[in-house]
Amino acid sequence: MSVSIFLNNTKVQIVTGRKGKKGVFERAIKVDAPEGSIINGIIMEPERFADFLNHVWTANNLPKKDVILVVNSNKLPGRVIEIPAMSKQKSKEYMKRELSDMMRDGEEMLIAYNELANDSGKKMKKMYVELASREQIKDYMDIFGAAGITLKSIQSAEGSIIGLLEQATAKQYKTFVMQITNENIVSNILWVNGVFNYFNSVRLFNEPGTEGYYEDCARSLSNLKQFMAANKIDAPIEKIVIAGTERTDVSFYGSMVETFGIGANVEIMNYGLGDNPQTQFEAQKVIFALGGLFDSGKDENFLTNYSAKEKKSTVNPELKKNIITIAVVLAVMLIGFLTALFLKIQRQKKYDELKEYNENPAIVSQAMLFDTFSAKRDKLAAQSNSIDNMLNTIETYPVLSDEVINILQDTAKGYAQIEIGNFSADSGIVNVTAKAKDVEKINEYIKRLEEKEIFNSVKYSGYTMNQDGTWTINVICTFAEGVGRGDK
Repeated sequence: MSVSIFLNNTKVQIVTGRKGKKGVFERAIKVDAPEGSIINGIIMEPERFADFLNHVWTANNLPKKDVILVVNSNKLPGRVIEIPAMSKQKSKEYMKRELSDMMRDGEEMLIAYNELANDSGKKMKKMYVELASREQIKDYMDIFGAAGITLKSIQSAEGSIIGLLEQATAKQYKTFVMQITNENIVSNILWVNGVFNYFNSVRLFNEPGTEGYYEDCARSLSNLKQFMAANKIDAPIEKIVIAGTERTDVSFYGSMVETFGIGANVEIMNYGLGDNPQTQFEAQKVIFALGGLFDSGKDENFLTNYSAKEKKSTVNPELKKNIITIAVVLAVMLIGFLTALFLKIQRQKKYDELKEYNENPAIVSQAMLFDTFSAKRDKLAAQSNSIDNMLNTIETYPVLSDEVINILQDTAKGYAQIEIGNFSADSGIVNVTAKAKDVEKINEYIKRLEEKEIFNSVKYSGYTMNQDGTWTINVICTFAEGVGRGDK
């Protein structure tokens, strides 16, 4: 069992469950931290907060290992950037340069990042990259350690929720707004054409649950609408998905949203949170903590780039002893210097002989010949590396193998008759024509395709009614890298 804890202000969220690509929610705990002990995700009173953690863990019989910390704080800045395809180490260096304006002088900064959905045909990749100071990460580890808790992962609220939505709501809608309320903070996440685009948080001043509170939430969406206009985002918003709410009926909120220029329907998040309606409702209340259970890879974890090595203190209480030691070392260095000077004089003659040898025309000619052969060897090595890189690239191209065709056909059984059309290994796209008597059957077939991990995306065109009363739809499936090569 894994434990994920979310820190922002006084109200602390804790969830238990199983961590994985599709996290499983089991139980939620919401507790108030000691007043003033945590502000904006920063722990202000370490000792009081460590005692608080120890009490909560003991009272709820929580495991002290496999613990994920999710933090919402402006001390963890981030932004979406585009980077060219390159090695992982070079990518990290590139990211740091792109976020250099966010770095604080005199602090060593660590990065964490989420790779966003990308078009496989493009050479640039979109990433959401964040920064945290090493000292800040160390403070979290020390405070939790004082309570006997070992942190396995530290990630931001933004990175956590991006990972969750990629496995949940983003599989349901392409362009949507996720709005999360957490006491007096509302966070808006914008997804455009299947890709994360924007995240912001706004402080609310009305009492949670009141009409004024929800009106403030709706008003924050108008700011998001202005952002879309400024960035020329024309895609229509399909849905406003809300989480963090205590109310089961949010139909009234749709009218409020519409008064601020957004006509999309409003619904409470449930997709990807299990099959039980009550479990879904409880899970959405603690959505930020729940995001810690959705594994997006080790790169969203700040601890991946954290080194546990401590810097040694430059202050030594035995100052007098150190001064004596330094004096002895200086004396030894002086003796060494004089000895080296004497040896230099003695060896000057030998050096002159060696110099004459090195300047000998016959020796110089042999050295040039060696350099020529070395250059040829390096050229052959470079050509060999190029061939290896080309072979590795070919291995990423998907193959429409019998196994893949069987998956396409098995997915359609009982739902539609399909005809597999053109396939492009370069783009990874295969065209499929689905035919069924009932439109809903085709819809269910599309959903079954979207659940298959061999696809990066599943898109489809409008329906066409045939003369025999059946319906036809064209489906465009984009395979993941290397599908059909036997190791997927």
